[in-house]
Amino acid sequence: FAIASLILARAWLPAGAWRPAVDQDAKNSDGGKDLDPVGVILLGVGVLLILLPFVESSLGWFIWLSLPIGIGMIWVWARWERRYARLGRPPMVDLDLFRIRSFSNGSIIIALYFLGVTSVWVLVAMYMQQGLGHTALAAGMIGLPAALCSAVSADVSGRFVFQIGRRLVVWGIALCLVGLVATIAVVALLSQGIGSEWWMLLTLAFIGTAQGMVISPNQTLTLQEVPLRYAGSSGGVLQTGQRIGTSMGLAIMTALAFSITAVSNWHWGMMGAFVAIAVIVILAGIVGLIEVRRGGPRRA
Repeated sequence: FAIASLILARAWLPAGAWRPAVDQDAKNSDGGKDLDPVGVILLGVGVLLILLPFVESSLGWFIWLSLPIGIGMIWVWARWERRYARLGRPPMVDLDLFRIRSFSNGSIIIALYFLGVTSVWVLVAMYMQQGLGHTALAAGMIGLPAALCSAVSADVSGRFVFQIGRRLVVWGIALCLVGLVATIAVVALLSQGIGSEWWMLLTLAFIGTAQGMVISPNQTLTLQEVPLRYAGSSGGVLQTGQRIGTSMGLAIMTALAFSITAVSNWHWGMMGAFVAIAVIVILAGIVGLIEVRRGGPRRA
């Protein structure tokens, strides 16, 4: 897929897309083309070392040593990027981006949100199949209404994002919490032999609706105050934060669910993981409320 994307990008995108624009005084001897290969390697290795213990924790305690090493590598990368910029070269990421409050807060919101919510669908699939004995088809179908709600809410949110601002994202986070708490309640009833797992068609629909209210609107608002020359790198920073949050969240939440299930059952494993997700979503909501109180530019 990556190779096909590169081939199609080369064929379809304008020639200027392959020549990064930089300030005249920052152009280097090769005409301004500068991909900052050292920065790319440092960041890539740092992210790899941070994620490694979360996805390979079964290898033993020693694998967790890569976490502080990875954090140190990210620190080295940040120092390199600042030095690179001082030399007049275009860095991979201009760290001055994080001086923009709306960008830094928005990045934290989406990283926390992905850290929690992306594991919901994996946990539901495992609960349906391993906990309740359903087929993979049934496990997939239970999330279908949520997917449809997400598509509709994303379209509607896109029309009002500039009028409502970051409050729209906070409302979405609140709606996600409603869905999480309602799902926990359904699973608690099921553990007592009451109700039906298909009630989750409704509770998960709340989470799906929240997806459309949070992800795209937050990205739009986070990038709103970013200068145009940083558009590419700022979007990349957001995507990197989402990928890190997703990887860590999947590893942490599934590990938590399995550890609880090992000493109890899948009902308790599901509820324990969903409570942890709800805590992380609440943290994202707190950052969102801080951003709402700070205010920011709106477009009528």
